[in-house]
Amino acid sequence: MGLIGSAFGKLFNVIWSGITWVGQLLKNLFQGLIDLFVNFFKVIYDLIDGLLYFLYKCGILIVKLFQLLFETAKLLWSLVVGFGKTLSSLSYTPQSSSNTGYSSMLGKLFNDLSFLQIDVVAYILLFILWIVTAVAAMKLLSSIRVGGD
Repeated sequence: MGLIGSAFGKLFNVIWSGITWVGQLLKNLFQGLIDLFVNFFKVIYDLIDGLLYFLYKCGILIVKLFQLLFETAKLLWSLVVGFGKTLSSLSYTPQSSSNTGYSSMLGKLFNDLSFLQIDVVAYILLFILWIVTAVAAMKLLSSIRVGGD
């Protein structure tokens, strides 16, 4: 290697150690500032993340509440329709059917049973049966627990 080669080698080592010293100095000076910015934006990110998670859970709660109200409305509507059908079925009106003769046969049967005079008893028993079924359905629905207690 020679005199000039070793002189340039030593000069390069001195310049390189100066550059690394300046780099370490800049790193140490700006590392605190960079950590401050990173932690500041991490706090902001965590706040935004928490807010979005809160909104997500509120949305789930609203959907579950809507489903509960919708199912309750369906249940009440079914009870009203069932009660209406029960009241409308208290009187049987036979209709003629082109497919089968069952309707006209049942009509003749009901017309011929009028001498037994059990219409009132049948109506009362049918109403009591409907009320007992409705009460039993309400007891069953009130005993169902949703969620983990």
